[in-house]
Amino acid sequence: MASERRVYREGHSNRTLGTRGCNLRCVKMKTMQSNCWDAVVFDYGRVLSHAPTLVEVREFGALVGVSEPPFFQLYSETRDEYDCGRQDCQQHWQRFADAAGISLSTDHVQHVVEFETRMWLRVNPQALELAREIKAGGIRTAILSNMPHDLLGELRKSFAWLDEFEVQIWSCEHGVVKPDPAIYRLCLNALGCEPHRTLFFDDRPNNVEGARLAGMKAHLFESAEQAAAIVRSGVECSPEI
Repeated sequence: MASERRVYREGHSNRTLGTRGCNLRCVKMKTMQSNCWDAVVFDYGRVLSHAPTLVEVREFGALVGVSEPPFFQLYSETRDEYDCGRQDCQQHWQRFADAAGISLSTDHVQHVVEFETRMWLRVNPQALELAREIKAGGIRTAILSNMPHDLLGELRKSFAWLDEFEVQIWSCEHGVVKPDPAIYRLCLNALGCEPHRTLFFDDRPNNVEGARLAGMKAHLFESAEQAAAIVRSGVECSPEI
């Protein structure tokens, strides 16, 4: 990410909602004619899951053998083939090792993958609660996420709530990653929704921009409270004709 503040998002996705501002329970999702949204789409990492803390990322980098920075930036920039499903974890981490100028054994990679999995299996309960309230109000929900096969397998074993989302688009199952326009079209087609009536939350600016170019109403996710306010504003708006 462009800055340490953007990478770890401490004080945003990990915070607990208080009584000030818009508590999620004030977002009363009644089906009404003035609703602007037919569907709300969520990214998984750092939206439905908590962002890794700076301490965790430094520990992760130390385990791999690369200091932070530049560990997390390099980690993010070498993932496309992995997230597309064209590389397994061993191939991905060998690619990372080549880029970083280090050596990683097969056993070492296994320890790295175990740490990585634990880091991404921490659900953001406020974001999940928001998604449930949206669905309860008659608005469809979906997940659109860049995700490798092995981590997706762990998510499915750990989180039965994934099936609460009507549409789930995981990059590894389609061979394309955000911000490629094709993956947004896949999601929209699966939902059967018009882009301008589809709200999308992601933690990465380039993925948000990709969604906007596809015609979606996309926002950079900062917190469940912020997302709830955006959803509420659409529920209360006059629909576009």
